[in-house]
Amino acid sequence: MRRHVTDHKDVGVGGESSKGVAVDGRHSFARLLRSFTRAGATTGSLTRNLHNLRRAAASRWPLKRPRAVPVREALRIIEQHSLKPACGVWHYSWDIERFFETMWVRERGGALHVYAPRPLNEWAPVAHYTNCGDPVPLRTGKSEPLPFWFLRLTTFDDFLARRSALSSRPADHFPSQETYPVAVERLGCRLEHMPLLGNAERFARWYDALKDTKYNHTGDSCWRGGIASNPGVPLLWFTVSALIENATGACKAVQLGVSDERSLSGINIAAARRSRFGYGVMLAVEEIKRLCAEGANSFDCGISGNYGGYKRQIFLDDVATVVAPKQKR
Repeated sequence: MRRHVTDHKDVGVGGESSKGVAVDGRHSFARLLRSFTRAGATTGSLTRNLHNLRRAAASRWPLKRPRAVPVREALRIIEQHSLKPACGVWHYSWDIERFFETMWVRERGGALHVYAPRPLNEWAPVAHYTNCGDPVPLRTGKSEPLPFWFLRLTTFDDFLARRSALSSRPADHFPSQETYPVAVERLGCRLEHMPLLGNAERFARWYDALKDTKYNHTGDSCWRGGIASNPGVPLLWFTVSALIENATGACKAVQLGVSDERSLSGINIAAARRSRFGYGVMLAVEEIKRLCAEGANSFDCGISGNYGGYKRQIFLDDVATVVAPKQKR
């Protein structure tokens, strides 16, 4: 976005006019000074304009070192320069106005980057907006660069088609266009989706019954820990999804998640054991079907190891991460 200065006005950092001389990092200070003189500004107004111009120039690009700015200023920069989420991904913690007071701004290689000083929690990627055309590794607060497990959503049929194309044996591997109808018939389950509020006790009971015995934590500590590790996340964003067997009403898989309407991020999942068509994978597949029908953009389960091996079956757009350096203030 180009900014302008004009005569008979004091123009500050946020000043704009429909005519005048463009003010940005590509114009020299001397040229701007001549433009004020030609405009016929008085001595007093020229002095004030020069003061404001110095303030404006201090915030212009290129920035060789990162600088901290208030989050409202960061949002203005993101809008003015049409910055997009890095790698085309999304995470609920990238709603930066909700979760951060300040952001870092940096220019590198002709591209502009606005990023958070830290991730919201250890499973979240560091919020990062940029206009860089090249792939940008996501930053993680973990001590090792584990993947961010992510899936872009379009339609459920597209997801199954992608799975079939990636599989060496789509007639055998689940999920795929070929195996999904078979799994639906054999498992005989439906998905139930509900808010955590009012259903925390039910989630804890299901989770305790289904979790692997090698884990010592309880369903109660699971949902309480999920809330504690997500400061600022509205309680209404926490959801429970359960795969219920039609014939018995028994819960075969359950997941705690965070949903901001445009995305769902899985926190914890527990499922009954079964060969070939796993209940946990089936729950994730049914979640994708629900999310696509509701027009959501993405599904993820944060930054973590590939526990259980199911993540590569579901999160087809996973992104590499790098360990974030500590920022100095």
